[in-house]
Amino acid sequence: MATILINGAEYPIPEGEKLNAIQMAKRVGVEIPYYCWHPALSVVANCRMCEVEVGAKDPKTGEVKMMPKLVPGCQTPAKDGTVLVTDSPKVREHQRMIMELLLINHPLDCPVCDQAGECGLQDYSYSHGQSTHRFVEERIVNPRKDVSDLIQLNQDRCIMCTRCVRFTREITQTAELQVTRRGNHAEIATFPGVTLDANPLAGNVVDVCPVGALLDKDFLHKQRVWFLTKHESVCTLCSTGCNVSVEENKGKVWRVKPRNNPHVNDYWICDEGRYGYKNGAAPDDLLGAMYVLKGDDHVAAPIAEALKVVARGFKQAVVEGKAVAGVLSPFLTVEEAYLMARYLKDLTPASVLAVGPVPTRGQDRTFAPDKSSGRSGDTTFLNPRPFTIHAEKAPNARGVRAVLEHVQGSVVEYDELLKKIEAGEIGALYAASGSPQDWIDEATAAAVRAKVGFIVLQDSRLSALAHKADVVLAGGTYAEKAGSYVNADGRIQYAEASLPPRDGALPDLDLFAILLDRPGPARSSEVLAELAAAAPAFAAAKGGVLPEYGASLDAAAPAEDGPPPFVDAWYTAMGAAKTR
Repeated sequence: MATILINGAEYPIPEGEKLNAIQMAKRVGVEIPYYCWHPALSVVANCRMCEVEVGAKDPKTGEVKMMPKLVPGCQTPAKDGTVLVTDSPKVREHQRMIMELLLINHPLDCPVCDQAGECGLQDYSYSHGQSTHRFVEERIVNPRKDVSDLIQLNQDRCIMCTRCVRFTREITQTAELQVTRRGNHAEIATFPGVTLDANPLAGNVVDVCPVGALLDKDFLHKQRVWFLTKHESVCTLCSTGCNVSVEENKGKVWRVKPRNNPHVNDYWICDEGRYGYKNGAAPDDLLGAMYVLKGDDHVAAPIAEALKVVARGFKQAVVEGKAVAGVLSPFLTVEEAYLMARYLKDLTPASVLAVGPVPTRGQDRTFAPDKSSGRSGDTTFLNPRPFTIHAEKAPNARGVRAVLEHVQGSVVEYDELLKKIEAGEIGALYAASGSPQDWIDEATAAAVRAKVGFIVLQDSRLSALAHKADVVLAGGTYAEKAGSYVNADGRIQYAEASLPPRDGALPDLDLFAILLDRPGPARSSEVLAELAAAAPAFAAAKGGVLPEYGASLDAAAPAEDGPPPFVDAWYTAMGAAKTR
């Protein structure tokens, strides 16, 4: 078995993995500080913070020979017989010297810097720096500048790690950023006449920045990061299913950041997902109560009363021999779709269940990382996955279809259901949406109202159908509910609730559970376990507990055992570690 010696202790090297010294040390609980290295970007070794003592152990004699100079850990492969020393006086003095060099021109503005609390420079200055500042000459001062409408560059704080430059060159391959000038006058800049506004992944340059040089103007000076509570969630604005951290304080979402998932989004999210939380978490037109149609007007009603009207209306339709139908939105979680399907099928096995309208826009756009980029050309440790922004702008169309296949035996599309309604075949309709965008127009809503005798709409925001339904139930937004989503690749992932239900509303899972007379509060894990036990397609969710990075519903997918991939320290600091 291949082994490595780190600070005098011997450790086995994971078989089949290409690790560098930073990654291997992290695996065994030893931290090697770094700035410029990133697990998804090329290795440039320009910050020199990760330099350690490196040697080799002779397998025959056991003699250890050390190299005379310190070596960057990011460029040092973890091979059999490698010897690493990360805590010697020589290494510590080098780290102190590098920190002093990086802080020569750095402004002492931590109290007003938005990066405070999640800043690598701040953290390492305490653990590897010194308390005195010996530089007495005049500091270089650079003006702040905008590199896009939403991203500000504070060049004074930049340590020239070039992560942002490599991101735009290697991941998006748009190359808007560059290093201009030389020496202590070097700075990050965009090419003349170019900004990051057209880059759909531009916000990630803020995430990769280990200091407070690149800042998100949408979040700037709005909250201190230590006040934020972070929740592990999944982006619901397309079918990629990016893992995100939803960060809130006092019942309001303030920002969304990426979480690492090597099977889905790696370290990135698109700007639509980053800034789309405003529509999904706090739009002005959120429904704030349950409404029942009385005469020509909708009247606010208690939750219990509104649900009694729903149950009574559907039972009456069944008694009268009218056909019952349901529209299951692709914005519902797997658990919500299952309970809704169960409720309507329990009323009558003849119920028609249709998947709701699946919004699409444009075409899939894939960013395939350039693994040959970088000054060093060294791709030994690079294994970034392509990142796709899907044209399908719904998080769970595949999951809802899988539920319908299990409960109904087939999937009825939304357009097919509209034809049945137009033909007068449907007497009662239960539509559940939760879409952050308009999903039905006035003409379609009027046509449905003219043909269907009893309509229930369960939604998080007003729509054209809300004004025509007999009962309007205020469901939860993506931030107010917990549950699972199946992305375009067939991976089921769990998202926890980030906000409590707003006054007058309930998460969709609770509404369906009440209609089904299920005892106690509805728990998504219990519903998922029930579904997994009954539906072979969801066997990967056995017990209602999903693996850390989710699970593939494809039985032929390769096993995902073994140690987890390396998670960058700054993502961990931002609450963007692995999923549940």
